[in-house]
Amino acid sequence: MKHLLRTLLLLVLSAFFRLAFAQQNMTLLSKFTYTQNLASVWGYAANGKEYALVGVFSGLSIVDVTNPTAPVQVQFVPTWNSSWHEIKTWNHYAYVTNESGGGLLIVDLSGLPNSAPYVNWTGGSLNLQTGHSLFIDEFGICYINGPNIANGGTVFLDLNPDPMNPTYLGAYTENYVHDCYVRNNIMYTAEIYKGWFRVVDVSNKSNPVVLAQKSTPGNFTHNTDLSDNGMYLYTTDEKTNSYVTSFDISNLSNITELDRFQANPGTNSIGHNVHVKGNYLVIAYYRDGVIIADAHNPNNLIKVGSYDTSPLSGSGFNGCWEAYPYLPSGNILASDIEQGLYVLGVTYTPAAYLSGTVTDFSTSAALNSVSVSISGAAGSETTTNLSGTYNTGHGTAGTYSVVFSKTGYHTKTISNVSLTNGV
Repeated sequence: MKHLLRTLLLLVLSAFFRLAFAQQNMTLLSKFTYTQNLASVWGYAANGKEYALVGVFSGLSIVDVTNPTAPVQVQFVPTWNSSWHEIKTWNHYAYVTNESGGGLLIVDLSGLPNSAPYVNWTGGSLNLQTGHSLFIDEFGICYINGPNIANGGTVFLDLNPDPMNPTYLGAYTENYVHDCYVRNNIMYTAEIYKGWFRVVDVSNKSNPVVLAQKSTPGNFTHNTDLSDNGMYLYTTDEKTNSYVTSFDISNLSNITELDRFQANPGTNSIGHNVHVKGNYLVIAYYRDGVIIADAHNPNNLIKVGSYDTSPLSGSGFNGCWEAYPYLPSGNILASDIEQGLYVLGVTYTPAAYLSGTVTDFSTSAALNSVSVSISGAAGSETTTNLSGTYNTGHGTAGTYSVVFSKTGYHTKTISNVSLTNGV
């Protein structure tokens, strides 16, 4: 019996510690479950109300999350059955793509919570039937990525002046586009099968011009998002053990990789979608759930928040598909494929940063490839570059030991290093 009690105690402790470490600066406000699998989620706010727009296998679920602890589905709009539904909004309209058929679903949200009239738009002779994802820019131009037309590239639709009957403007047709981000008529494509992102001038929608391209570390570029100042691009690679990567794109003739980030190094988990929220990245990280990374310094991305929505871990295309961080309340909406809709509270807390230079004790020469780690701070491991410098940090302030090691040298441990959030 003692062996059994000990086993049960260990299981309880294991579950407790897994739960504790899975939550950092984030809290569960509510969970809304479905009998079908989910895809993406987006948000909509009007008249003091907040809504989650959830891609369900058979349609679009519209959930009132104004009271974040008591979500209520107010409308359900049917679509063709599909494991892929991507949603974006423009004014009081929602636009939904799927990969099964029926065209672009356009929903008028102005009557919520009482009504949600909709149309399935194919563009007549354009014959738009499917699309993998979409983006809508500040001018009301809708970009349909991976459609059944235009060589699977990106179709440009003007939502003005009639948002329920868009006007076709042109297309980018050079390669399949999995996703894109657009600002100021510059499109940042995620060309997943080429393994690169491209920077494309779409000022003239009938004649897109490629300005630059850059491969991402996993050569399977899934999505892109742009910093508020337009100087940095963040990408995901939808591959086992892949990275969220930051790039300096201020000089398109010399795009430079700055840093690679993993939510839980060594677990082979997969990042799915990254979004910029001020100086932070909000990442849907499949089996790791929702991850927040401090991006105040794009050279040094550090995990500062997490909520694990999935009971699974490691590699696999399960768990958190999308995390939407732009509601007026600041709450995050997360869609977990198997588990349902999560409404999460979040506190955006800057990391405690650590940087420096490692040199040879005798010669003072800079040392590259020195392993640097903060004891007890998982994910802080890094190495020095050719100049001997390193950047790392931790999401939690405290006093730590920092360990430096390199083949051929004695390991050096510096104790009592005080790390402070935002410093």
